[in-house]
Amino acid sequence: MSVPVLPKTLKTILITGAGGFVGDRLTTYLLDHYPDVKLIVCDIKAPAERPRVTSIGADLTDPKQAEALFTHGRIDGVFALHGIMSGGSEANFDFGYKVNIDSHRHLLEATRQHGAKYPNDPKILYVLTSSLAVYGGPLALPESHVNPDATPVTPESSYGIAKAIMEMFVFDYTRKGFIDGRSVRLPTVSVRAGAPSSAASSFISGLIREPLQGQESVCPITNDPKDPIIDSMRIWVGSPKAVVRNIVYTITVPAEKYPKHHRSINIPGITITTREILNALEKYGGPEAMKLVKYTFEPQTYAICRTWAGSYDNTLAFSLGYENPDEKNGFDGAVADFKEELLAAKKA
Repeated sequence: MSVPVLPKTLKTILITGAGGFVGDRLTTYLLDHYPDVKLIVCDIKAPAERPRVTSIGADLTDPKQAEALFTHGRIDGVFALHGIMSGGSEANFDFGYKVNIDSHRHLLEATRQHGAKYPNDPKILYVLTSSLAVYGGPLALPESHVNPDATPVTPESSYGIAKAIMEMFVFDYTRKGFIDGRSVRLPTVSVRAGAPSSAASSFISGLIREPLQGQESVCPITNDPKDPIIDSMRIWVGSPKAVVRNIVYTITVPAEKYPKHHRSINIPGITITTREILNALEKYGGPEAMKLVKYTFEPQTYAICRTWAGSYDNTLAFSLGYENPDEKNGFDGAVADFKEELLAAKKA
């Protein structure tokens, strides 16, 4: 994968949700590849301190705390990653909206006010990590191939609705000249290290992550390991390395290259099935790892999974310069990377 070239004006970057898996990987990527860039990283609990990093704990549902993020000098770019995942926001409607909508509105407005202090400087580059959960209905089923130009945004979950709402806010703030915003809809990121999340898609990583560490994992889409759904239900995923690289690339795309009527891009991914996940588990973990997979049907998780399309047209993303190394490496590549990380952690 190529390393994106950041604009020369991008000297200080704010990352919210930096304590999460993708936020942490994004922080590491920026530190590794851009030695002249300073970072301000934020989460509800302050992320770990690192060189060239200002770490802040803040509750962005409080607008004053969102404003306080911009009191550390000029910020040139923002990666807005914070949020409550799909399963969590579905289970707690009020809290999900408070975090996934209200706090993002506060961050956008704080960014706008900060940028207004520097009227002669380039607009602040603002990247919202969105989700393919903005799609729904009969054109976004696991058997569907989504063409974003022909598929309406009709989310069927509170999480997807919140993401769609915030995409509109980012576009409108951009249209009005307050920021230079862009929203990227991520595929399911797998394999995620760390603890399971509240995302309905958490099992996609969990089927690899837990058994390779000697722990049980649940496959929630069926009670039967021989159910044809394991072979037929398609899932759109991206490896952590590819997704993080493409998130960074988003902030480098010149504004004039985006369509005039929206700023939302589907990040490239690949289509897999649960069977392919299990095959990879057996390849890298053997029969003992396979014994740790339990099949317990969870209707709510399955219902959310049925609102995810199995593949997406990435013509626009490729025309803008996004890359998709997962097409070559496949899901096996992501599992191999994860196993390498486990081995490295044991040696550390």
